[in-house]
Amino acid sequence: MPVIQIMSELLSNRIAAGEVVQRPASVVKELIENSLDANATDIVIQIEDGGRELIRVVDNGSGMDRDDLLLAFEQHATSKLFDMEDLTAIKTLGFRGEALASIASVSRIDARTCNNDMGEGFRLLINGGKVDRLEGAAMKRGTSIAVRNLFFNTPARKKFLKSANAEYRHIVEIVRRFALARPNIRFHLSANEKDVYILPPEDLSSRLNRIFSKRLTENCITVHEEEPPLTLKGFMGTRELVRRKSGEQYLYVNGRLVTDRMMNSAVYAAYGGHLDKGEFPFFVLYLSLPPTEVDVNVHPAKTEVKFRSEWQIYQFIRRSCEVAMKEWTGDSSGISQSGELNEQDFFSGKRSVPAAAPPRLEGEQLSFSGKDERDTLIKGMNKSSFSAKDFSLDERIRRFEKSITEAAPDDTHPLLTERNFWQAHGKYIFTQISSGVVVIDQRAAHTRILYDRAIKALKQASSSASQQLLFPVTLELSPDDFSILLEMVPSLEKLGFSMREFGRYSILIEAVPADLQWLEEGKVVLQILDDYKNSRRLHNPVSEKIALAYAERAAVRRGEELTPAEMQRLTDELFQTENPYLSPSGKPVIIRVTLNELDRRFERN
Repeated sequence: MPVIQIMSELLSNRIAAGEVVQRPASVVKELIENSLDANATDIVIQIEDGGRELIRVVDNGSGMDRDDLLLAFEQHATSKLFDMEDLTAIKTLGFRGEALASIASVSRIDARTCNNDMGEGFRLLINGGKVDRLEGAAMKRGTSIAVRNLFFNTPARKKFLKSANAEYRHIVEIVRRFALARPNIRFHLSANEKDVYILPPEDLSSRLNRIFSKRLTENCITVHEEEPPLTLKGFMGTRELVRRKSGEQYLYVNGRLVTDRMMNSAVYAAYGGHLDKGEFPFFVLYLSLPPTEVDVNVHPAKTEVKFRSEWQIYQFIRRSCEVAMKEWTGDSSGISQSGELNEQDFFSGKRSVPAAAPPRLEGEQLSFSGKDERDTLIKGMNKSSFSAKDFSLDERIRRFEKSITEAAPDDTHPLLTERNFWQAHGKYIFTQISSGVVVIDQRAAHTRILYDRAIKALKQASSSASQQLLFPVTLELSPDDFSILLEMVPSLEKLGFSMREFGRYSILIEAVPADLQWLEEGKVVLQILDDYKNSRRLHNPVSEKIALAYAERAAVRRGEELTPAEMQRLTDELFQTENPYLSPSGKPVIIRVTLNELDRRFERN
């Protein structure tokens, strides 16, 4: 037999399924795209067990006849592309002709469709890519496709699916993105026979309010700029909507949801100094341009695009968002200047956008020690050289200095001479030691203290002390965030929170830990939720993730002025923790600046 052979259709479909159908949410995405391309105005999505057992998408679109129904599940069968000219100006969401064949190859399909008002339709059953039967069926105009037992015949793929709740949250996000793309379309999503979204046709502002909350729409800036042939519309969130997680950044190109680093970078650049490191704003933006100027055929899942003139697109998006930011800040001094813009120059394609990540403010880094010395110091510290619960503060500091002295043999004066504390820039606490100066990052130190305290609280049967709120706070959440927070509630209650379900996707916060009395209760819960979601990819136990999220949010803020007594108490509590040298995330809490290093800096012999 020849070494090179033609791959079977079944095998090629399975391979294509690996690219197109990564999880249940991928199936939902492809089926909704087909419904929209069929001019549907009403789309119903039903899922069971996170889409692993059932995904059904029903629409009132144009429907198909008998022959088209059979052809729709063939590889590369399409009603959207017929020649090369169509490929260069794609106006539909789907066009590859791979989705239905790929989905059918790894599931059991029950497809029903009707293209007339007489109710004379057809039903097609497919099992693992093989047609079982085709028969007549009575139904209204439109199409219904039910996908059951996803990956039933590819167990290796099925075992990589997440829990039902995790897959459910991915589906909710996909439906939300389509609902934002087409506010004029009715969407109805239900999970395990319970309604998640019932969204009537409406304007974008009303759709935002229905999907998220009134708080979001009250803190959005309108974007609407036109420089023919380009148009950018949508909303940008103010500082109030900044989160500690990505995912609420929605970009659409000609109605297609895309993931584009260049476009993201342009929007982030418009925010300028209003964002700190690790912060993500909310925005939903729609870019319109001639289809011939954007290539959507660069990724199997059709989520990436390539522009003919990236630099000009970048400048237009950034400038448009900067104009919108002016309304918020009242300052137009930083707005980029627009040059002459005509269609011929705009799409010349002679310049490309420089690779640029979304800007982040790194903040001032106070570090007297070089990285090599710091690493040596941390590695040389012997945790067993002291036990916080067995010694006084003086003895702990003496043992701490002894440990860092052993890590740096050139220091011959380990004993503490004075215990005076002073603060710099609301960030760092300094105290003199005989060998130089010890610098403590006050936020990292407090995070370590609260983390250790939280870990102990989560191991106890009873809850920590809490402070009742005079006026309980109602927190409105998206369905996916709501499901995650419900998972966290038992642990949060042990930390001192008291909360209960209040409405469909709302939580009523009635009490908070004593450490959180000075923070905005609703916002800090959202921040803890964001931090927890960001840590879900780690393999740490859930208790450690929640403890870290809580400690990061409850810790004293940078820029917070501390009294000498507070600095003393913070230092005392730091040395009572299991590991005062490192924060829970592994960053240094304490560094030492030796007299020898200071002498070198001042060029003293």
